[in-house]
Amino acid sequence: MKKLARLFLNYVVGDRKTPAKNRERVGQNLMILAVFMFFVFIINFVIIVGTDRKFGVDLSKNAKKVYQQTVKVQAKRGTIYDRNGNAIAEDATTYSVYAIISKNYTTATGKKLYVQSSQYDKVATILNEKLGIDKSDILKQLNKKKLFQVSFGTSGSGLSYTTMTEIKNAMKKEKIEGIGFSQSPGRLYPNGIFASQFIGFTSSKEEEDGTKLVGTTGVEASLNSILSGTDGQVTYEKDKNGNVLLGTATTVKQAVDGKDVYTTLSEPIQTVLETQMDVFQAKTGGVYASATVVNAKTGEILATSQRPTYNPQTLDGYNKENLNTWSTLLYQSQYEPGSTMKVMTVAAAIDSGNFSETETYFSGEYKIADSTIKDWDVNEGITSGLYMTFPQGFAHSSNVGMVTLEQKMGQDKWLSYLSKFKFGYPTRFGMKYEDGGLFPSNNIATVAQTAFGQGIGVTQAQMLRAFTAISNNGVMLEPQFISKIYDPNSGTTRSATSEIVGKPVSKTAASKTRDYMVAVGTDSYYGTLYASGSGPVIQVGNASVAVKSGTAQIAASAKDGGGYLQGENDTINSAVAMVPSDDPDFIMYVTVQQPQKFSITNYSDIFNPVLEQAEAMKETLQTPVANKSSEQTKYTLTNVIGKQPGDTAEELRRNLVQPVVIGNGSKITKTSKKVGSNLAENEQILLLTNKVTELPDMYGWTKKNVKQFAKWTGIKITYKGKSSGKVTRQSVDSGTDINKVKKLKITIGD
Repeated sequence: MKKLARLFLNYVVGDRKTPAKNRERVGQNLMILAVFMFFVFIINFVIIVGTDRKFGVDLSKNAKKVYQQTVKVQAKRGTIYDRNGNAIAEDATTYSVYAIISKNYTTATGKKLYVQSSQYDKVATILNEKLGIDKSDILKQLNKKKLFQVSFGTSGSGLSYTTMTEIKNAMKKEKIEGIGFSQSPGRLYPNGIFASQFIGFTSSKEEEDGTKLVGTTGVEASLNSILSGTDGQVTYEKDKNGNVLLGTATTVKQAVDGKDVYTTLSEPIQTVLETQMDVFQAKTGGVYASATVVNAKTGEILATSQRPTYNPQTLDGYNKENLNTWSTLLYQSQYEPGSTMKVMTVAAAIDSGNFSETETYFSGEYKIADSTIKDWDVNEGITSGLYMTFPQGFAHSSNVGMVTLEQKMGQDKWLSYLSKFKFGYPTRFGMKYEDGGLFPSNNIATVAQTAFGQGIGVTQAQMLRAFTAISNNGVMLEPQFISKIYDPNSGTTRSATSEIVGKPVSKTAASKTRDYMVAVGTDSYYGTLYASGSGPVIQVGNASVAVKSGTAQIAASAKDGGGYLQGENDTINSAVAMVPSDDPDFIMYVTVQQPQKFSITNYSDIFNPVLEQAEAMKETLQTPVANKSSEQTKYTLTNVIGKQPGDTAEELRRNLVQPVVIGNGSKITKTSKKVGSNLAENEQILLLTNKVTELPDMYGWTKKNVKQFAKWTGIKITYKGKSSGKVTRQSVDSGTDINKVKKLKITIGD
């Protein structure tokens, strides 16, 4: 150590100079250092300016974090209305209650801003009264350790402004600090239980820049892209202390609000239906019950409901224990329909020339292959069989009578009618996750059973589509639930009109079928909807009503051994009504599964008041609602080549375009409109698939689309009738092997 000190001292004094020389030397060294530092600064400056980075850090980005704040501008989710503009679902700010329990949360003067332990019981009492949360659950949350704040689950969230204010005032009155509320975008369902499964609800989805509402079920989910819109962004300047400077907002990205959807539902009819569904369910005790009202002339769904149900505002009843109330019976559940299918059987038999009003048959039994078919009254031991005409057999819901008609038509002919009614094909009316039903297997006994509604799987939407052909003189209509879509960003509208999807039977066949349906409710001896002592079960004022009832067995699952359930109440009971019978305005279809106590008079509790309400509103329901704008919203056809035709058809119908899928292939190969072209509201577009084996039903096609079809297939087509309009007749029956069709005569009419 001493040696080192001596060496350092020798170095210091070894080159000793005068004070003047020392100062000069120091000055030279400082100048050299200054020049060096200057060049270092210049090089750093050039690097920073040129790369905007230093030590791998994006300088501008981090500067913006310090001096700018970007905030998401929430796009308004579109409102769902009924047909007349009454809100069914709309945006609303919701609140979630929380309690600060950390004892470190105080002011500089020592004021306690947390909930004190002595106040826990009062807090629990208030939240119990206002929210219905069990006091023990509240106290459990408040007594948690090492937490800054606690919340109170789903019951403490999604609160309205009114509820939030009531809680806040109650806490203030008790001088309780530490109770706060966080805001989040919410959805308000002002009608409570109101077509709940069909309308659905939204849930909050957490994203990096905040919370967004996303459709979870029903219309909310199916039309999510239309309703949701696109969020925007606004940037604010901040001072050096991080405070936002007022008046410095700059829009980075404009928010695009979601579009408003006007459904076809009618609030007055839906309200009556909900009330009567409660009555119907209480009296029958069914596991499931459902009811839907449709405009017979347009296919519009005016009201639809089911039980069990739930409240979309509170989600009370939305759980697995309540029989999976998220499933929508209207289009997400297939079943064997039973005798209401006989409406289509009779119409097909009349249309094919196989129905005689005077011919009689004996209803004892009918044997096909290894199956023996009997009527319900024979099975119940009421009779050993009856001699009846076919109209009487229809009124009596005779299975033997319907199988006899099916055998007269022949299996191939009957199956072709089932295809014309589009059974086995989902409606693709715009709702997601639709069940396709089940076309009968190629088994002689199974096909025969479909004549009375067993051995075939359907959805209620498919049944309603088929019923429109009977009510609308043979012309079948697509079920519709969108009346119009309004775009608030452009002030434009798209409005729907009825969509024709075929003509499975003639006007005469449909009209005569309705006449025979009247007898189901008025024939005091044979009619299954005529109650002894009280008369017709379904009555709508003085109007004549076409009706049909049905009782179907329920298929057992594979794990239960297959076949059918054998319990006394293991049936699906259903009924359909069309009013007035001569020119129906409305169709109503009701089902109840496994009723614990059932009488045909139960149908009067639901059909009569609901249809009376509909008839009273007939003029209003037949008058189109005025649009907010005469300008039409544009819709551009995206590239759908190679995509699935079903999903594409759904998306087009959600945007009020009318697709015609040709063939049953898995991919679209051609379209009648070019990709990128604008599709007008209700415009008909052909979607050619990669598998076309049968000639389609061209009823309702535009002449332009017929020509396009001829170009695709090479079929030589001649025209008669009007120069413009839509197809009213084709010379070769739909369902014919398309490879055998070389020539086709098309009639064009109105």
